[in-house]
Amino acid sequence: MFTIVASLVTVVSGFIRSVLLARLLLPEYFGVVALAMFFLSLTTQVQRFGLNRAFIHRKDDSPVTLATFASLRVGLTAVAVVLSLIAAPILGRLYRGQPGLAPVLVILAAFELFNAFNAVPQAILAKRLHFRRLAILDVASSLAMTVVAPIVAWLGGGVWALVTEQVTGVLVRTAGLWLYRPPWRPSFGLNKELTRWYFGFGAFVFANANLALLLDQFDDFWTGTFLGATALGLYSRAYEFARYPRRLLAGPIVRVFFPVFARLQGDRLRLSKAFYRVCSLIVRVGFLTFGSFTLVVPEFIRIFLGEKWLPMAVTFQLMLVYTLLDPLVAVCNNLLSGVGQPKVITQVRLVQTVVFIPGVVVLAHFYGINGVAMATDLMLVAGIVLLFQGARRYVDFSLLRMFLVPVLGLVLALSTTIWVQTQLPTLNAVLTLLSKAIVTIVVYGVVLLVFEREEVLSAVRLVLSLSIRRSRFSL
Repeated sequence: MFTIVASLVTVVSGFIRSVLLARLLLPEYFGVVALAMFFLSLTTQVQRFGLNRAFIHRKDDSPVTLATFASLRVGLTAVAVVLSLIAAPILGRLYRGQPGLAPVLVILAAFELFNAFNAVPQAILAKRLHFRRLAILDVASSLAMTVVAPIVAWLGGGVWALVTEQVTGVLVRTAGLWLYRPPWRPSFGLNKELTRWYFGFGAFVFANANLALLLDQFDDFWTGTFLGATALGLYSRAYEFARYPRRLLAGPIVRVFFPVFARLQGDRLRLSKAFYRVCSLIVRVGFLTFGSFTLVVPEFIRIFLGEKWLPMAVTFQLMLVYTLLDPLVAVCNNLLSGVGQPKVITQVRLVQTVVFIPGVVVLAHFYGINGVAMATDLMLVAGIVLLFQGARRYVDFSLLRMFLVPVLGLVLALSTTIWVQTQLPTLNAVLTLLSKAIVTIVVYGVVLLVFEREEVLSAVRLVLSLSIRRSRFSL
C-alpha cells in the first residue's frame, strides 16, 4: 500500500512534468537524451551482475556479506563511469549531427557514482521490507524533479533541462538516504568465497542484463541512429506515456513481490497463491487501462501535448500493449530470480532477442517508429508465453481463470465504446476523451462484477483486514 500510494503521487507528478517538458522542449532534445541513456547503459553493463538481487536472495546479511556486496557494487560502477568518460569524445565524433550527445553522457555518467552508493542502503531497505521509506524517497525525488526540470526548460535550458531532471532525482534520493538515519555505514571489504558466490549467482543475471539491454534499448539505438533524433524523440515520448499506467499500480506491486517470492521459496502453496494474486490483479488492471486509454490517444495528445506530437499517435497505441504484458514479464522474472533460477530468464531472453532485433530492423524499414513498436509487442508476446511455461515448474495457476473474464470485459467494453461514439454528435476533444473513457470503464467494471463479484469482495476484505491489523499494531 505504501508503494501504491507513492506510485500514485509519482505518476501524477511525472505526468505533469512530462507534459510541461513536452510543451516547452523540441522532440530532438528528448532524442539526444534517450541516445545518451542508451550508451550509458552499454558502459554500465559491467556492473550488471544482479548484485542487488543476489544480496536480497541470500538469507545471510552479516557485515562481511554486506561489505562484499558494497565493494562489488561501487567498484564495478566506478569502472563503468571510466568507460563512459572514455566513450564520450568518440561518440561525439561519430554523431556530429547531435553535438549535445557527448557532454550529456559525461554528466549522466558522473552521477552514476551517486547511484552506486545509494544502491546499497536501498537494497538493505528492500530486503528488510521497509517499503515506507523507499516510497517516501520516490515521492520526494519525483516532486523535486517536477519543480526543477520545467523551470530550467522555461528558462531556455533546452536539452539540459532533461539532464537536470535526472540529476535532481539522484541528489534528492542521496540526501534522503544519507542525511536522515542512514541504513548503512559505509564499510568495504572483499571475502573471496562470497565474491565467487556473488559472481556465480550473477553469471546468468549478467547474461540476462545484457539481453535485457538489447530488448529494452536496441529500439532506441536503431531509431536514433537510422531514423534520426526527431523520430527517436517521438518514439521515446510514446513509450514514456504508455508506461504511466504501469507505474501507477503494476510497478510498485512488481517491486514489492520480488523479496516476497524470495522469502516464500520452497513453499509451493503459498508461492502459488502469491504469484496468482499478483498476476491476476495486474491482468485486470492492465486490460482496463489498455481499453480505456487506447481509444483516447488522439484526444489525449491534442489536449495535453499539442499538435506537434500527433505523429506518435499510432505508436502510442501500439506501445500500450507494453502496459498489458511487460508487468507480467517482470513478475515472472522476479519469481524465477526469487527461487534462484535466473538461467530460465536467460533462455527466454535469448529467444526474445532473436525475435526482437530482426523485427526492429525489418519493421522500422517499412513502417518507421510504428514498426519499431510492433517489434516490441511481438517480443513481449513471445516472452510472456515462454515465462509462464517456465513458472509452472515452481507455481500452480490457471491461465483460463486468469485471462477469460478480463478478455471478455475488454472486448465488450471496446465494442460498446466504439458503437456509442457512432451514435453521438461530434464533440470537442475533452468531451470525446471523457465519454470514451467513462463508457469503457463502466462496461469493463460491470463485466468483472457480474462474473467475479465474490473474488473482488474477497480481495477487498483481505486488504481491509490487513490494513486494520497494521493500524492496531502501529498504535
